[in-house]
Amino acid sequence: MDRTNDKSLQQHRSKQLYERASFFKRLAIGAADPKFSAKLQALVDEYESEAARAKLEIEQPAAPQEPAYADGIAEHRSG
Repeated sequence: MDRTNDKSLQQHRSKQLYERASFFKRLAIGAADPKFSAKLQALVDEYESEAARAKLEIEQPAAPQEPAYADGIAEHRSG
């Protein structure tokens, strides 16, 4: 998958997570039962955390991947 398409998917995912967090926040505010409201708030926190993590991944440039072995031959070490 190319970088542009991957970034677009990550942006969509981040937006979706923020929308879910907003939805659960509205439910938590309107909930009459404090215990239920607290459970909903935990979901809000979780979705906001995931959305922030997804947004951070979008903003950070991709780090170059180093191969597990440099010369094409895996190193074997005997102890």
